[in-house]
Amino acid sequence: MTETMPEPASSTRRGAGRLCGRHWHFAAAVIAVLAAACAIGTAGFGAFAAGPETAAERAPDIATLRKSYRRPATLPPGAAAPAATVALGAKLFHSTELSGNRRIACVSCHLPNAALADNLAKPIADNGWPMTRRSQTLYDMAWANIFLWDGRQDSLAGMVTGPISSPDIMGLPLEVMVQRLSSSPEFSEDFQRVYPEDGPTAETVGDALAAYMRTLRSPATRFDRWVAGDPKALSRAEVNGFRLFNGKAKCAVCHSGWRLTDEGFRDIGLPDTNDRGRGRIKPDIEGLAFAFKTPTLRGVAERAPYMHDGSLPTLEAVVEHYDRGGNPRPSLSPDIFPLQLTEQEKADLVAFMRSLSPDPAARSARSPNAAQKARAP
Repeated sequence: MTETMPEPASSTRRGAGRLCGRHWHFAAAVIAVLAAACAIGTAGFGAFAAGPETAAERAPDIATLRKSYRRPATLPPGAAAPAATVALGAKLFHSTELSGNRRIACVSCHLPNAALADNLAKPIADNGWPMTRRSQTLYDMAWANIFLWDGRQDSLAGMVTGPISSPDIMGLPLEVMVQRLSSSPEFSEDFQRVYPEDGPTAETVGDALAAYMRTLRSPATRFDRWVAGDPKALSRAEVNGFRLFNGKAKCAVCHSGWRLTDEGFRDIGLPDTNDRGRGRIKPDIEGLAFAFKTPTLRGVAERAPYMHDGSLPTLEAVVEHYDRGGNPRPSLSPDIFPLQLTEQEKADLVAFMRSLSPDPAARSARSPNAAQKARAP
């Protein structure tokens, strides 16, 4: 193979438009990069340069994001139940007859003024002992397809009868529950009216409770007004927090859509390793060890403390946890890593998350249901 020789001076004009073979590809690459930079403009060219935020960290435009966060006006098809069924479910939800010692009701752990969760790290069971995990919000269950922190239930009816029979929660065997409701003149009459062919059974109790719980929608907030087009509904800090939520902070990777959850399961690196979460259900999948369901962020400001174990007391602590990137271990989700947020960015994120709950004045105006008194003493 012969080496390319420089052309003589006499051939300058003839060779002025030619490049030697071994430099041609390099020059073409340079030209292509410059052309691409011109095509995408100054903002796009910034993606090639080092800076505090990469192209991958930039959120989509606000108009596109607003569409993805718009809450539906009605329940999903097939979710609505007859009014009589819903009324019976509400009655059961607020009744201590569904607990072994008649000390608690469903509402004891799902309080109206705590976003249908509560404010205890570990709620108190019917037996007087703390439960193993904190309560989850019941907002917008009509759209959910897998239930409980570890996802062991795939139906809402199964989710509600499980805690009733659990000795660590309500402590009432289902056969005893059926006998108790059948012997109650009030409930017996209710069930005969709503379920005339069956009366009280584990299935009809689950069906009625599920029918009621599907009506428990999260309240619309200032965020929803802003999504609908009111530019003044959110402050500048809250809008910046929304951008961070969908961009640099990576929150929307897990908390997506109008319910702000993808219903997935991840190990987010909490220090407690006594509870394996989804790993108990799927022990052969390493990535699910210590994984728990991504909760909705609707009403999140009302239901501290946070996480399945109630280990993080404030939203500020939650943001700090994610900014650090969690505790490293083989099952840690690849979605969890240090974020390097500034103090202002952290504050803006918290401000945005608070906009997902009613304002304090609106919360105080909501009257606590009298059945909240059904808490364990």
